[in-house]
This record gives sequence, structure tokens and C-alpha cells, in this order.
Amino acid sequence: MKQVWLVILLLVSGTGWSNEREVEIQITSTVFEEKRKVHISLPTGYFDRANQDRRYPVLYLTDARAQMMHTASMVHYLQGGISEMIVVGIETPSRSRDFSPYDVDGQVIVNPAEHSLLNFIRTEVKPLVARRYRTNSFALLSGHSLGGLFTLYSMLTAPELFDVYIALSPAMGWGSKNLLPFIEQHPARLKLDKTLIIATEADTPFEQQIPNFIRLRKSLDAHAGPQLNWQASLYEAEDHMTIAHIGLYDAVRYVFRNWWITGERIKGDKLKFDAHYQGLSDRLGYEVVPEFNEMWGLTNYLVVKAYLEEAEYIVNKWIQYYPHTAEPYAMLSRVFMAKESSQRALEAVNEAIKLSVNDTRQLDRLKRQKDKIQHAL
Repeated sequence: MKQVWLVILLLVSGTGWSNEREVEIQITSTVFEEKRKVHISLPTGYFDRANQDRRYPVLYLTDARAQMMHTASMVHYLQGGISEMIVVGIETPSRSRDFSPYDVDGQVIVNPAEHSLLNFIRTEVKPLVARRYRTNSFALLSGHSLGGLFTLYSMLTAPELFDVYIALSPAMGWGSKNLLPFIEQHPARLKLDKTLIIATEADTPFEQQIPNFIRLRKSLDAHAGPQLNWQASLYEAEDHMTIAHIGLYDAVRYVFRNWWITGERIKGDKLKFDAHYQGLSDRLGYEVVPEFNEMWGLTNYLVVKAYLEEAEYIVNKWIQYYPHTAEPYAMLSRVFMAKESSQRALEAVNEAIKLSVNDTRQLDRLKRQKDKIQHAL
């Protein structure tokens, strides 16, 4: 479907918002003293009734014009295999000025408040996104090339802004080239409880890209603290442009690894469901709520396979997560019918019908399900 981009000028905090999933926002920035644009792409089910109480991680991108379209479509396609996320693309029209970590003398800007793009993100972009959308505490920053250099710089000087830093083909040989020496001279800045993912290409037009990458990896090997979860990967088959997509794909898959739990893993031990999502929550630092369609797929599998005790337990979890939706009650009715408990099945389908008053197609299906149950009574 063709994407619709709305241009919204934020003049006052009370500006209304459409329910469009793809939005372009123009900010009159006090940091840059000019108008800047950010792009918002919401998860496909963001406006669904089932998700009205859900909060989402946010992936922030630099170079929005180049990176937003392929990233947002990939992230939303992968939902269920990774967390659903809000994607925020920040336009950076003057790349060398916006991304440079160096002052006029070529030295690293140590105070992040003195870096315009970092200050813009911290004081204007992130507060705007938190105010306007249902975000949780988990945030990622991804940048490519000069944006990758900026991502590394951001982690070193403002680590509190993000939980995950993804540097794709970081241009460490650009400008004064002082970021690598800065890292080597300040190893304490690598003692972080963060995730850092670096990816660079073997097929590169930049003579110093691979030597700089190896040098950075050696610094991480030598000085990274035990809490810094880092990866630095050289992609033999990729070039400077393809790494922006492939590297990011692998990064988000890694961050949200082991996202899905199968019915076979739960069979015989329903509490593995709780342990799985508690483990994800502990690792990521926020409460991970299974996606609505994940719950449908899991419970449907358990019912089809006649793992009925497990199915009943998981359906009740589904109701707990999404109490205002009909589908889990309809599934609970199927569970009770399979357990030959027709009266309880009838009660469950009646609850589903109550919650489906505005959905004619679903209501018709549930009424047919109710007829079958009444016939069995």
C-alpha cells in the first residue's frame, strides 16, 4: 500500500495527531535555530484496540532520507520474530556538520551538550517522541558511515541516551581521525552496561576502513568492561551500501534474539512460558509483553495438538495481557469444548460476543461457534 506521509508543523504542544502510521514532523529547533524534520513509522497494529495499552521500544535512525524506508519496512515485517518497534528517522541535511564528533581543532567534543545533533536528539527529538507516542524505556540508535561514526561517539559521550548502539561501517578515517585515539586514551568510557554492535564491509572503497575496524576491535577486546555486550563483525560479501541493511537486520535480530517460544517447548511444562518472557524482560530491562498474534499462534497450536492444560494456561495469560479483546475468549471456548466442558465453553464464547459488538464478521463467526456449543449441551 502506498505510504501516506503527513507533514505536521509543531507550533504548540497541543497539536492534534492523525492515526496515520507514517508521519513526517517538522520541528522548529532551538538547538539548530532552523527547521528540522523527523519521520515516524509506527508498528502495524499500533492503533488496534488490542494494543491500546501497549508501549514500544524506539529505534532512532540518522540519515532518514536514505535509511528510513528500508529500515521501517524491515522492522515491521520482522515483528513477531523481533519486538514491534516505533522507528524514528532523523533528517541530517548537513552530514559532515551534523555527524562530526570533532571541534574546529579536530579534537573530540567531550561534553555532549556542546554537540548540536546529540543535544537536538536529547532535548527535542526524544521528548517529542515520548510525549506523542506510547514508548517504553528501551531505545536503540543506528547510524551508517558518518552516522556510524556519530553512533560510536554518542555511546562514548552520552551513553545514557540509548540502550543499544548500532554502528554500520563507521567512518573512523574521516576528518581528524581522532576518535580511535580518543577511545584508546580513555578506556574507562568502554565500561558500560550497554549493547554495541559494529558491522563493516570487506568490499570497501575506503583504504583505512578495515585497518580502523581491526584497531577498534582490539581496543574493545582489551578494554571493554564485562557488562558491555559488544559485537564487531566484518562482512565479506557486503559493500559500503549493502551493509546498511544487512548489518542492521542482523543487529536487531541479535538484540531481540530468542523472541519466540514454541508450543513444543511448553508441552509438559506450561511455566516455561513465564520463564521465557521473564528472561527476555530481565535481559532487555523492560517488561516484554508477547505480541497479540504470537499469542494467537501459540494457543492455536496447543489446541490443535490437544495440549489442553497448557492451552488453557496460555489463553488465560492472553486474556490477562489483552483483556478487552474477543479472540482470547473465543480460543478459551475452543479449549473448554475440547475438554468437554460445554457450559464453561458457552460462558467464554458469550464473553467473546460481548467484546465483538462492533465487528460484524467476528460476531457472525462467534454466533456460529455458540450454536455448536449449545447443540452439544
